[in-house]
Amino acid sequence: MPVDSIPQKKADTTGPWSYNGKYAVMLNQISFKNWASGGESSLSGRVSVDYHLRYKKEEFSFDHTAHIAYGMVGYLHKHIQKTDDKIDLLFALSRQFSKKWYFTSLATFKTQFSKGYKNPDFSHEISDFMAPAYLTVSIGFRYKAEKHFEIFMSPLAGKITFVLNQYLANRGAFGVKKAITDSLGNILVAGENMTGQLGVNILSSYEANIMKNVLFRTRINLYNNYLEEEPEKRWQIDMDWNNELSFKINKYFSTILLVQMKYDPDALFPVNDNPGNNSPVTLEKSKLQWKQSLGISFLYNIH
Repeated sequence: MPVDSIPQKKADTTGPWSYNGKYAVMLNQISFKNWASGGESSLSGRVSVDYHLRYKKEEFSFDHTAHIAYGMVGYLHKHIQKTDDKIDLLFALSRQFSKKWYFTSLATFKTQFSKGYKNPDFSHEISDFMAPAYLTVSIGFRYKAEKHFEIFMSPLAGKITFVLNQYLANRGAFGVKKAITDSLGNILVAGENMTGQLGVNILSSYEANIMKNVLFRTRINLYNNYLEEEPEKRWQIDMDWNNELSFKINKYFSTILLVQMKYDPDALFPVNDNPGNNSPVTLEKSKLQWKQSLGISFLYNIH
């Protein structure tokens, strides 16, 4: 859910529209020459855009937030790999019925810009634009305890997963029904490109200056599917948890630590259950996904 950013300047509150935006560029470079310990020269960068657009008039309000980022790292004489890639959009229409409670209808959309690969295999993608993409539409209640904390709870939320890359759809990636093949592997019926769920959705966000020039932000999105047919997945919860710790150097530069944790029962990874066997059986299981980055960013804020 959107949270009003902690402004460095006083925002204009004379009209119904308000806008807070943060634009950041992060760069990192390392080079080696005759270095006995070894290492690879590299250049990496990340560009991000975070903004919150709001319209409020009397008890009605409309909120739109976006969290967009793309990062890449390049190694000398090797492939360029992406390090971050996300499009995370939220739209909310609310009606306030008490001091801290709102009736809210909410839609979120998440995907990425480009294909992703698992090193060292760069011949087969494991993700792509709109593969996956998640559209969630929810109706529920939003509780805003104070300026920098809020939580949205929906007992009725529809979620559609899109996998528009046919190669991934044929493999049944991200929970869609995979292709039907004959004994030679020829495709008889192509894999489906979308699947739907109905469940409960919870979103929460918080931000605060935990000390002078140190800002902490966190956002978490939880979803549980009522219609899950597989018993072992029935109580597994989809989680997307983003954390940011920003150490302000001056008006334009900050050191930023980003930590993201995800869990998706439909995102499967190969697991070797018999590592000591000469011919081990490789299974696919869901795992907790973890991503962390630390760097110095040039920031530009609009309030």
